[in-house]
Amino acid sequence: MCGIAGIVRYDRPGSEGAMAVRQMLERQRHRGPDDADVHVRSFAVLGNVRLSFLDRNGGAQPMSDVTGRWWITYNGEIYNYRQLRKQLEGVWEFQSETDTEVVLAAIATWGLEALPCFNGMFSFFVWDEYTQTGLAARDRLGVKPFAYARQDGAFLFASEAKALLPALNGLPKADFHAVLEYLVAPYFSGVERAMFSGVEYLQPGHWLRIERGGIEIRPWWDWTQIKNLETDSVQATRWLANLAPESVRRVLVGDHPCATFMSGGLDSTLLAAVAAPLQAGPMTAYTIRFAGQEDFDYPNSRIVSSDDTPHARLAAETLGLDLHLVNVPREGLASDLAALAAINDALPAWEQELAQHHLSRAVSRTHRAVLVGDAADETHYGYPFLLDEEATRSPRGILERFGVAPIARNACADAVAMFDDQYRALAEMGGYSWETPLDRLLATTYLVVKRWLPRLLHNGDIHTMAFSVEARVPFADITLLALAARLHPNLAIHNGGEKCLLRQAVRGLVPEPIRLRRKSALPKDQGTSAVYRIEATRAVRESHDFLATWLDLGPIERLLASDRTFTENERSLLFRIVALHHWRHAFHVSPP
Repeated sequence: MCGIAGIVRYDRPGSEGAMAVRQMLERQRHRGPDDADVHVRSFAVLGNVRLSFLDRNGGAQPMSDVTGRWWITYNGEIYNYRQLRKQLEGVWEFQSETDTEVVLAAIATWGLEALPCFNGMFSFFVWDEYTQTGLAARDRLGVKPFAYARQDGAFLFASEAKALLPALNGLPKADFHAVLEYLVAPYFSGVERAMFSGVEYLQPGHWLRIERGGIEIRPWWDWTQIKNLETDSVQATRWLANLAPESVRRVLVGDHPCATFMSGGLDSTLLAAVAAPLQAGPMTAYTIRFAGQEDFDYPNSRIVSSDDTPHARLAAETLGLDLHLVNVPREGLASDLAALAAINDALPAWEQELAQHHLSRAVSRTHRAVLVGDAADETHYGYPFLLDEEATRSPRGILERFGVAPIARNACADAVAMFDDQYRALAEMGGYSWETPLDRLLATTYLVVKRWLPRLLHNGDIHTMAFSVEARVPFADITLLALAARLHPNLAIHNGGEKCLLRQAVRGLVPEPIRLRRKSALPKDQGTSAVYRIEATRAVRESHDFLATWLDLGPIERLLASDRTFTENERSLLFRIVALHHWRHAFHVSPP
C-alpha cells in the first residue's frame, strides 16, 4: 500500500517537476513510511511512498521493466497476482515478487484488457517512455484513490487531493458545487467532484490516458444488474456461502497479519470467523466505545440501532479473538474535530469518522493491515432505509431522511430539487428508473454503489492510511460483486428484514444472535451536544462569511441559542459546519 504522485508535461523536461513531486510525496508520507523515491523520465516525473507488504527489498517504486521502457507508481493490492504472474512469465522477465510488477507486466502486455483481470484494490499510473504516453486506472468500487489536476499545460496526480495543493498556483479555493453537495447530501459528496476547485478525481472503474494530443477518460467497469435476476434462493445461498468466505481468504496476503474492526455485526464477524483460524495466534479485534454508549437512544437513531459492545464480546468469545475496546474520551472531542478535517480533504461527512479515526490509531500500534466490512451492505441490500418506501421513492427521499442543511437562497434556489434531478439522471444513465417498487430498489442501490459506497471507501482509506494502516475490503472481491449483481432484491429484502440472503449463507459460521442482529452502523457519540454547541458557535463566528457562501445561518444561530439537547440530524448538521470551518483553516481555503 502506497502513496503515488507524478507530473506529466510535454513542453519542458521532466526534471523540472521533480521538486514539486517530492513536495507532493511529503504531504503523503503517512501512506508510505517505509520508502520514498522519485524517478524522472523524458516528460514525466513519477513518485511513490511505500508501505511494504510483499518483497520489502525488491519492490521499490517507482518500478520499471528491465528495458527501462515501462514505469509504474502503484497503490493497492491485487489478490490474484500469483495466478496472473504465471500467465505472464513467458513474455515478461520478472525482477521482484510483488503484485506491483505483475500490474506493470499485465498493462505492458495486455493493455486495457488487463484491467478486468485484476481482483483487488488499486490505483496506478503507468508511463511508456517509448511512446511518451501515460495510463492511469482505478479499481471498480474506488477503494484506492486517484486525484489529479490540470494546470498551465501540466497534468498532476496524487493519492490524496491535499497532496496536490503545494504544486497548484496560489491558495486553494473551495469548489462551490462540491461543498453545496456536502451540505445537502454529505454521504454522496466528494465522489464526482473534489472539494478544492481545479482538483478532480478519476472515477471508480475508469481509466485515463494522457498523450501529447490531450487526455482521454473512459469507464472500464460499471455496476450493472442483469435483466434476468436470480430468484432461486437455495442456489443463490449456496453460491454466496462459498464465495463470501473465499473472498476473505483471498485478501490475507503479504508478510504481515491482519487485525479486524469488530462491530459485532454480521459482516465484521464473518470476516473474523474466516480469517481467525488462518492467523498465527489469536486474531486481534478492535471495537469502538463511547462513554454511556449502553444508554444511547437507539430506537430513534436513523442508522445505529444497537450497542456494539455486547455483540463484539460475544464474537470475540466464540471465535477466540483478542478483543480491544477503544475508548474515546469526550474531553478531546474539540481537538478531534479539527484533526478529522485536516486528515479528510474531502471534508468529514459522517460523525462515525470519529470512530474510524480512533480505531485506525489504535490498530496502527500493533498491525499494518485491517479487515473491514465495507461494500457488504451496499451490494447485498443491507441498509434498513431500503425497507422505507419514502426513502426509496426518489433520491430526494434519502436526502430528506438524513437531514439537509438550510441553504441560502442566493446560493441555490432549491438545492434538494437540484440534487434530486442530478442523482435521478445518474441512475437513468445507468439504465434505472423509479417506476415500480423493484425499479426503485434497483435504482437506489445503483446510487448507493455509485456515490455512497465510494464516499465510504474514501473515508476508510483516508483515516486508516493517516496512521499507515492498509484497510482490506473482502466484499469488493470481483467474483462476489459479480454474484451480487445477479441477485434479485427480494432474496435479500423480505419479511421486514435486510440482507436476508447473506444471513442465510453464513448460518453456522457466526453466532446465531449476531447472524440475526438487525443492521447497525458504526457507532457515533450521542453525547456531543455541549461540545458541538461551543464549537459550532465558534465556527459561525470565525468563518461567518465563508459559511454564508452556502448556508442560511439564521436557523443555525437560533438552533445554537437554544439550550436543549440536539436531535441526531441536528448533531450531524453541526458536525458538518464545524468540519467545514476547520477544513477551511487547515488548508487555507478561500471562498469560490
